[in-house]
Order: sequence, then C-alpha cells, then structure tokens
Amino acid sequence: MVTPAELLAAALRYAEMGYPVFPCAPGGKAPLTEHGFHDATVDPEQIERWWTQHPSANVGIPTEGLLVIDIDGDGNRWPGDDPERMFDLAAGPMALTPRGGSHRLFRQPPGKHWRCTEGRLAPKVDTRADGGYIVAPPSVVEGGKAYRWAPGLELDDPPDRLPEPPPWLVGLLDSLAQETPMFAQVAASGGQANPIPEGQRNATLARLGGTMRRVGMTLAEIAAALLQTNKDRCFPPLSPREVERIAASVARYEPDQIATAMAEGHWDQLMQAQAPQLAPVSLADLVARYPDLRRPVIHGLLRQGETMNVISAPKIGKSWLVTDLALAVATGRPWLDTFVCEAGDVLIIDNELHGETSANRIPKVAAARQIGLADVSGRVFVQNLRGHWQDIFTLGPYFRSLEPGRFRVIILDAMYRFMPREMDENDNGTMANVYNAIDRYADLLDCCFVLIHHTSKGNQSGKVITDVGAGAGSQSRATDTHLVLRPHEEDDAVVLEAAVRSWPPVLPRCLRWAFPVWTPADDLDPTQLRSERPRRARRAEADGDEAEQPEPTWDAERFAAAFVADMPKTRDAILAEANAAGLSDWKAERLLRRAEGLGLVHRWARGRNRPSAYANVPQPANEEADQ
Repeated sequence: MVTPAELLAAALRYAEMGYPVFPCAPGGKAPLTEHGFHDATVDPEQIERWWTQHPSANVGIPTEGLLVIDIDGDGNRWPGDDPERMFDLAAGPMALTPRGGSHRLFRQPPGKHWRCTEGRLAPKVDTRADGGYIVAPPSVVEGGKAYRWAPGLELDDPPDRLPEPPPWLVGLLDSLAQETPMFAQVAASGGQANPIPEGQRNATLARLGGTMRRVGMTLAEIAAALLQTNKDRCFPPLSPREVERIAASVARYEPDQIATAMAEGHWDQLMQAQAPQLAPVSLADLVARYPDLRRPVIHGLLRQGETMNVISAPKIGKSWLVTDLALAVATGRPWLDTFVCEAGDVLIIDNELHGETSANRIPKVAAARQIGLADVSGRVFVQNLRGHWQDIFTLGPYFRSLEPGRFRVIILDAMYRFMPREMDENDNGTMANVYNAIDRYADLLDCCFVLIHHTSKGNQSGKVITDVGAGAGSQSRATDTHLVLRPHEEDDAVVLEAAVRSWPPVLPRCLRWAFPVWTPADDLDPTQLRSERPRRARRAEADGDEAEQPEPTWDAERFAAAFVADMPKTRDAILAEANAAGLSDWKAERLLRRAEGLGLVHRWARGRNRPSAYANVPQPANEEADQ
C-alpha cells in the first residue's frame, strides 16, 4: 500500500535530482494542474502545496530532453532475441509498470529533438520524448497496483547523467522522426551542474572519463574535459596531477574494454549505488540476526546466494554434468542420486555453445534421465552468447533487469569467456573483483551461481582440491563450493571431490561416463587418480633395464591369502600390510569386508574395549584372541 507520504517523498526526491514534477489524478494519469505537464517544477514549496491539496496524487515527470521507451505488456519480447540489444536497453533506469510492461529511461543525445511516438517503433512499443510525460514510481493506478523501479535499476542520476540510447536505437528513431524545425543548441555551463563533494571526486571523474573513453575520445580530450570539470564542480578541486592520472588510467583501455576498468575499480559506482556503511556487530546481535544458515538449494553443496565452481580438464564432460544438474534443480530430483535439490527455475548463460547445440544437448540429457521435456520446458531457460562476447561486468545491466527470486540457479558456461578482455586470471586482486561482482548479483537476484571453469595444464592428481583450477588461487577461496572432476585410473571414469564452506565435508565419489550422463561408480576406488605418466612408463626399481612386472589383480581370495593368517591380526595391522603392497585403505577395507562375507576371513572377539581381530580360521568357542 503506497501512502501519501511516500508519493510526496518521491516527488521531492525527483525534483532534487533535477526532474521537474507535477501532480496527476489519483489512480490515473491525467494532470491536475491547469497547464498540465507544462506546470512541472523542481520548487519544493510548490510541490508540497500540490500534494497538500492532493495527498494521493500520482507523480508525473515531463520527458523533454529525455527518451523513454514504453514497452507495453508482460509478453512483449521487443527488441527480439538479440542479446546485445536486450543488454543495451538495460543500461539505464527501468520502471516496471502495473500491467507487466516497462519504461526504459535515457537522455537524448546532443542535437536530437525527438517527439513522442505510438506503436511506430514496434507493436505496443511507444516512445515518450519532447512534448510528453510519464507517470513515475510509486504512482498507483486503478486496481491498486503501483509503478516500481526494477531492483538495481532505480533512478539515481540527474537527467544529464542518464545514458544515451544505443546507436541502433538512435538510427531507428531518426528514421521515424518527422521533419521539424531545428532548435538551437544551448550548452550548459559547468556552474549549472551539480557540485562534486570531497569523497566522491575521484570516483565521479573516473566514471565521466570512462564514459568519454567508451565513445572513442583520446587521452588529451578526456584530460582536458576532466580538468575543466574538476575546476568547475569539485569542491575542493583535486590537484591537476591527480586528474591527469585518472584520465591516463581510463584512457589506457580500448573503447570496448571499459568493462576491464570496471573490474579494476574505476567504475565501481556503476556496480554499487553507494559505498557500504561499515559498522561492527556484537555477537549477540549477529546470532539474533542470523539464527539459521541460508536455505539449501543443493543439499550438501550449495545454499541460497552462494557460488560454486565446477572444475575439470577440457572436453571431460563437465558441461554435460552441469546440464544434468540444471535438470535436477528444475525437477527437484537428486543430482547424481546423491545431492537432494530444491526445485526451481534455472538460467543457463552459455558463452560457448550455439543455440542449436543447446537445443540438441539438453533433451538428450533429459531423455537419459527419463525426464519429459514438458516437465522442464518452462523451468530451464537458456541465453546463448557465442559470438556476442559479454563479460561479467557488461552483463551487470542484464542481471539487474531480472526479477529477484526468478531463478534458483544461474549457470555461467564457461567462466573464462566471461572474463573481460586483457584481464589476467592469474592476478588475485582481479579475480577477487570478478567473484565480488558475482556475489553481488547472487544477493541481488536471491539465487545461486554455478561457474564452469577449466584446470591448469599438467598433472592434477597430486594437488589438493583447492589448487585444482586455472588462474589465481583466489578463485577457489572466493567461492563457497569448489567442485572438481579428476580422471580416474579407469578409462571413462572420474573422481568427484568438493571443498565446501557451509556443509560437512564431502566424501570423494567416482563417476562413470555413459553418454550423455555421468552415473555413480561405487565399485571404483576414488583414491586411484590417473597420473600424468601412463602406467606402462613407470618402473618399480631405479634399475631401468628390467621389464615392468604387471601389477597384481586383487580379489577377496588373493587378499585373504596374502594378509590374513591362522594367527589373528587387528584391522589396522592388516591395512598396514596392504598399504605396503600398494593397496589404498579404501580398497583394502572393501576387500576385507568381501572376504569376511565369503567366509574366507573370520572375525575374532578380543574382549571389552579391544578392537576385533581377523583370522582365516574361526575363533574357538569360549576363547578370546590373545593377539
């Protein structure tokens, strides 16, 4: 329920940013003033008088000098399936209308004087520009539904700092424009712009510099503009040397590489509306604030708002594995018959596959899991970006345009293709910025992120889990779950291991490939990782001249004959001898249990508080082992 106080506060806030406002009829869009939107003002006293007379009045904003794309209807797919155009539209503020549409706000480029249009750009797509106005959030229309700003895409900037529309949209609007008298261009002086206070000078100048570099301006042009802005708007001004340093820092990037500057902090204001206010919290308040862990999404691996890496060597099948994960979440079935999933919608953003490949691959996995396409067709969504490079920072407007809670899991495949060009994945600071951005998106969208990544070159069998993966070590430390696949000694088998942050330790698990899915292979020993060198190249002795002796094949009978005798031995003693012969604890334990089940080995009781022993003969009646 929107209150009169909220409507007045919104009107005053817009005016403070430089947007003239006027009152509209409660529950409607008709102006309440004599001259309509021509009476709009930024005068707070006049605004308060209007809303005192009409407490429930909606808030109108004239669109003179602005461009608002009014997309009507929840099912309106304009501008189509072109991801670049969709991302372009999400570059500025976006208001969500009560009928499921949206208003996308831009400022008109210099020299443009567009007028309003209705349905000329596309069916049910209008424009509001010179001579028009919009009703702004939190205005309420009939039925009690309110306009609202999309999370992360609120109107926080004055008119002169709104983004300009993308070139393709400018071309469309120019082609629609009727011949009108050209208006003289009036340049705003620096004194008319908002002052930049101490504490915001560096970030604001860097942001302005990035905007200029993005349209191709040179270092000299950027430096000259920033020096003038510093002189006119910064209080107190920065030193000329500091301003020139900011200009040089921004200009070292190519125009299409400004996302890299965002990763390194130059455009941090685009990622966060304001710097976080830090304050310590007492333990009592902390426990009261967070009585429980976040809700599970994949039990044992992942919780709401967390991130998970999935790491393996190229072409080993990790994308198929994660496709299986997506279907498990979409249907709420256990993943790999092990990890229980909470059902929810999944978004796969794929930078590697063509749409045709995704359309072929996902049904194959569904069929192998006996899942009907009708069961997941409305729960799994795919955004194919191959050929349309979009890094994790330029995707920011796209993520902010999504409805929070819409997706339970978002999958990024493959992570290296979401890195901004010329960024160094081996730099810990750079990768920390990348993962910080993903964490912000996860919190904003109330979802989990699964990131598919590759291993470094060389032998992976001797590494600890968190060292598996290409790039800086912060990649495994920054994420909540680091899941890796490493080749097993047996062909077409891998060992799945995971380092988790908010769950009990995950035991290693063997998987066997049966196209197009991985299935549990509990008959395999997860400690038997494939070494980089083939087995035939190993030598038991340093001699080097003797022919390699084939490794023995161990079964229950051979195990019992080799390590169990008439004289009882403890389990630890038997496992120690088996280890010396090259068997792992897991393999030896399994063979010992199998031998006991076949009657080849007998368990001997050794009295209270003493471990059992094993022998190849039964324990005599009423006799305790003395070994």
